[in-house]
Amino acid sequence: MKSSLHTRLTLNLLLAIVVTATLVMALSALIIRNRFTVMVTYGGQRTAQRLAPVFARYYVLMGSWDGVEELVALYRSEAENMPAMMMRPGLRGREHEDLPPADERLLLLDAQGNILADSAPEQGNLTLLPRAIANGGAPITVDGVQVGTLVVMSGLGELNAYQTAFLRQVMLFLLIATLVVALMGVWVGRHQADRIIAPIKALSQATQQIARGDLSHRIPTTSNDELGELATAFNTMAEDLERQQELRRRAMNDIAHELRTPLSVLQIELESLEDGLTEPTPEVISGLQTELGRLNHLVEDLRVLALTDAGELHLEWATLDLGELIYSMLERVRSSAREKELTLSAEIPETPVFVEGDARRLSQVLLNLLSNAIQHTPAGGSISVTLSLRNATTAQVAVRDTGEGIPAEHLPHIFERFYRPAVARTPKGTGLGLSIAKNLVEAHGGSIWVESEEGRGSTFTFTLPTQRAMKA
Repeated sequence: MKSSLHTRLTLNLLLAIVVTATLVMALSALIIRNRFTVMVTYGGQRTAQRLAPVFARYYVLMGSWDGVEELVALYRSEAENMPAMMMRPGLRGREHEDLPPADERLLLLDAQGNILADSAPEQGNLTLLPRAIANGGAPITVDGVQVGTLVVMSGLGELNAYQTAFLRQVMLFLLIATLVVALMGVWVGRHQADRIIAPIKALSQATQQIARGDLSHRIPTTSNDELGELATAFNTMAEDLERQQELRRRAMNDIAHELRTPLSVLQIELESLEDGLTEPTPEVISGLQTELGRLNHLVEDLRVLALTDAGELHLEWATLDLGELIYSMLERVRSSAREKELTLSAEIPETPVFVEGDARRLSQVLLNLLSNAIQHTPAGGSISVTLSLRNATTAQVAVRDTGEGIPAEHLPHIFERFYRPAVARTPKGTGLGLSIAKNLVEAHGGSIWVESEEGRGSTFTFTLPTQRAMKA
């Protein structure tokens, strides 16, 4: 039979509480009984020591232990009737301090250990070991000679009726207290189990909603503990899933849109050629090749993104002079910049900056950033590339332009796939270039970001580990 987590948690808490309470009660009872017995034993021995001189005087006055049985028995009924011969001169006001409680059992033994008098013979005969008598009794000496031993039974660790009743009452109170604590623990444990299970149930229900496709479902965060962190993590995951779903949906729409245009052009041109409406002139063939190039470029971009996402993009690692790579990319775009009357410049350290990377892929990153800068910078503007070392293990490349800039609301999404702000849409781009650049930089162990102000230009910056860092 399958049991719920709530039931198992409650039973486990109950078991832990019962076992703990039982152990605490057992240990407490053992300690209390042990310490109480020690206290009673010490008290009985002290009483015997205080009474021993009184019995010694009796022995001196009587010359023997004759009649001492009646004397021992009298204290249980009325201590004031004890013969005056037992009282030392000048101690009339303190005789009661020397008497044990009326329920104490007194034994008087002779020098050989034989019982001479017993204040409670009805309680049964006793066989005392010499060691017990020596440890628990008080010797009675006359002129330096031991004539007997006085034993108060509590001094041997034997509890009388009142002491036993007291100890039993203490144990009863301890049991009641243990039961009360256990019940309170069960109540608190059940309450805590409910608090723990509630967010887990909410998480389970939310997970089922997510599995059904409702990615908008969230669970409330009601605490700052680990369960609260779990709820926050789940909500973050759900938000990411919802965002990724939206990105995939948008990506599919964008891919369909990007494919539709060149395919439509190709279809129209081919139908015109087939129907004889268009002559296969070099210009027509060139237009068809352009559209095929756009298709091929889009497919290649999608392939690179898929490979980087799966971590399967093959990089041809080599030691590169990053400064030389930047110069070569500037030469490739110089004609395009000249056509728009843009100024290109570079700030490269005199000392070579070596990195480990794939020259073709890093060239693709630089070419994409430079092409975007040229495309969005008006005539008369400038574009600069700066190479610097952030530290001994990190190289930094910044591509700055004086172009139109990027609106602040678009900056968080600029590296998303197919994301093209309405103000930046052109027929040339697919919206994949920056996503590919980001993936390629991260594949080299670096990072990329953008800083921009609308109307004042943008700065795209990326970092790469230097050759020293790669070796370390």
